[in-house]
Amino acid sequence: MRATHDARVKHGIAPLVLAAQVASTSGWALEANSGASTSVAALSVREAAKVDELWKTSPGNLDYFRLLLSAHYLTVGTFCPTDVDSRIRHHVWLEIDDPEHLTQALDVVDSLAVLDPRFVSARVLTHHPAGLEIGRDHTFSGHDGEWFSVRAGALGRALMLGEPAAASATRLQEAIDTELAREAVMFEACVREGDLYRALAASTILAHNVGDLSRVVEAWPKRTPSPEVRERYVRLGHEPDRSRFGGSFYVAGAVNKAVMAIENHRFLALRAPKALRRSREMLLPIGPFFFDWGMQAARALEEIERAEVVAALLETHLSRVEQNGVLRAVAGFAEAGMGAWGDLVANLPARLRKVATVGAVQAAIRTPERAFLARLDNRYRAALKEARGA
Repeated sequence: MRATHDARVKHGIAPLVLAAQVASTSGWALEANSGASTSVAALSVREAAKVDELWKTSPGNLDYFRLLLSAHYLTVGTFCPTDVDSRIRHHVWLEIDDPEHLTQALDVVDSLAVLDPRFVSARVLTHHPAGLEIGRDHTFSGHDGEWFSVRAGALGRALMLGEPAAASATRLQEAIDTELAREAVMFEACVREGDLYRALAASTILAHNVGDLSRVVEAWPKRTPSPEVRERYVRLGHEPDRSRFGGSFYVAGAVNKAVMAIENHRFLALRAPKALRRSREMLLPIGPFFFDWGMQAARALEEIERAEVVAALLETHLSRVEQNGVLRAVAGFAEAGMGAWGDLVANLPARLRKVATVGAVQAAIRTPERAFLARLDNRYRAALKEARGA
């Protein structure tokens, strides 16, 4: 019995367990009135019981792979993303020996990658020609980086399989190159607009996405052929080379490192307040732009729930005192007009009450959002000028 259990663990999380995790963190995405509810991703999660039976005897089947990708799409923008990264970036591909099976797996990836991230993430930018309806091709988000990482894992395997998988390797490189070019154009458009939020958010998204691509390529087995392909995709955001997509990836990376990177680490403490999993409206946007989110959350939550969220924000502040976004969220809670700040503080754990009434927290509460954004704008323009100059 033990051997059977170990074999199943080797082949990833059980489908029913995975579906339960999705329901726990983003159950709203599965509800009938959700934009994501009719997608192939939601359907795959709802059919997890069928996948579970097949997985017990055939863990490498494509229905299970579809479920893994679906869970990732539905939760990666939430507070509690499902932990399937290694599986979909590496393990699934390393277990494929048949080029035809690889082709079919790529079809599954393509069927999920076209889904609109706006249904399941608050960290999405849009850019489109005037007068046109915004479609999936006009979105720009970290979800695009997740598909980079999945396809990069597949590309490494296609190269290992050699000539029989040459068509798949070409297909993957074309998809990756097309997406890189699209994202470079989106980034430059956001910078030209001159809007602080869009420019900084775009730099973070682009830096995240090429980072995902590079990390997976760097993890390819050393014996992977075609080293020129590896070289093509690693360190895209690190070299100030205008010959590669006009240098956009370097500029985005430099701006992100100087201004935004500290603001967008995982907010692990925010996994605890279950009230934040209630609806899509509670999803966290790109940091440090959390002031409006704080006001919105304060007005949507009950008294005890507000204290739970503020406590989690203060825990994050204490773990990274240089991070501004969580303090702007706290300022939003204070500004929301949902009662006296002292009443909220009284509901905090005793060890956090003083933190909420002195020092950096009170300084943030007293700082108007426009003043914070003005300082942020100065930092952004200095970082952009330096990156362009390089």
